[in-house]
Amino acid sequence: MKGRVSIVIPTRNSAEFLENSLKTIKSQSYPDIETIIVDGKSKDATIAISKKYHCKIYQFVPKVKIGLFDAPYKRNLGMERATGEYVYWMDADMELPKNLIAEAVSLCKKGFDAVVLPEDSFGVGIWSMAKWLERRCYWKDNTVECSRFYKKSVWKDIGGFDESLGAGGDDLDLAQKLVEKGYKVGRTKSIVRHNEGNLTFKKLYKKKFMYGREMLKYIIKRPKSSIVSYFPIRRAYIRNWRFLLRHPYTTMVFIFMRSVEYMAGFAGLIYSFFERRR
Repeated sequence: MKGRVSIVIPTRNSAEFLENSLKTIKSQSYPDIETIIVDGKSKDATIAISKKYHCKIYQFVPKVKIGLFDAPYKRNLGMERATGEYVYWMDADMELPKNLIAEAVSLCKKGFDAVVLPEDSFGVGIWSMAKWLERRCYWKDNTVECSRFYKKSVWKDIGGFDESLGAGGDDLDLAQKLVEKGYKVGRTKSIVRHNEGNLTFKKLYKKKFMYGREMLKYIIKRPKSSIVSYFPIRRAYIRNWRFLLRHPYTTMVFIFMRSVEYMAGFAGLIYSFFERRR
């Protein structure tokens, strides 16, 4: 199986999770992988860990307002530097099963242009359990799961991330561009493990508030799809009602968590609305 795979990881003070992530890249059964770290001037051991695993390292600090999401800029830069026939963007807190990259390349060889790599969550505490429940519901839901693995030629054709959209809307917009161009999307059987760590209520609220601050941009660009993307009651929850009933306590926490996240997102949206009017 030929064709280099370039894996792009945006980082900033990501040492807590990065080494475990890079270990799983190193242990991949696929032989030709380059790992590109696009860092935002980390002050922890991120760079030392990246050098240990022989990653290509680029420093890039996007000029965005404090509290907004800069990963799309870093991912685009990493993709520009990528030398692979295939590109994959992942986060520093993700861990890959051994045959994931080989499976994704195989799907592309069979005619798919991009590949969804389903995710599962694990971590410490009840909020991490709630995230595990949520991600399980989203498996095979095309309104939530987005392709992260691409033929490089396809990535170039769709133009990469729309950096003006910021958090949340950036990957949803990518999925829409694939559909508009008529590209064929596959899905691996292997599951990526997303390490939530010690997930706290504060982290949940802060992240969704940040996403909410940039939500308006996606709503303006794609008003129809944003209704589906941001509507609180999803078909995925209804489709998985038996699964939710099998985990009653975690489901109650999940419902509370999602309610708080929507409130945080709405608060961020209102904040951005008044910020735009200044």
